[in-house]
Amino acid sequence: MSTELTDQILTCLDCGNRFMWTAGEQQFFHDKGLQNIPKRCKGCTATYKAKILEKHPRFWIKCKKCKQKSEVPFEPKNSDFILCEECFIKQKSERDQILSGLGLKMPSQNDEKTTN
Repeated sequence: MSTELTDQILTCLDCGNRFMWTAGEQQFFHDKGLQNIPKRCKGCTATYKAKILEKHPRFWIKCKKCKQKSEVPFEPKNSDFILCEECFIKQKSERDQILSGLGLKMPSQNDEKTTN
């Protein structure tokens, strides 16, 4: 980023309270390619996510790798290849490190949207 990040005060869309969007959080957004600034404070974000989860059922699976029981937000079509969130993130990180070592990277979601 060409400009130095500074903490910003934002107003929550839901409760109207002011909250701080720290320079570290902004850097995280930048690093992940996220372009929309937060609209809700942390409390309202948690409430919003809980409401969304109520609308979308979760399904129990047994992780292929660690064999632990876990919930996923989709109905598994083939349970032989399902990972829990922790193992999925670990496997994805390992894949990304291998690709990085080869000088490659996975396309970002923004790249996928422009090609579809």
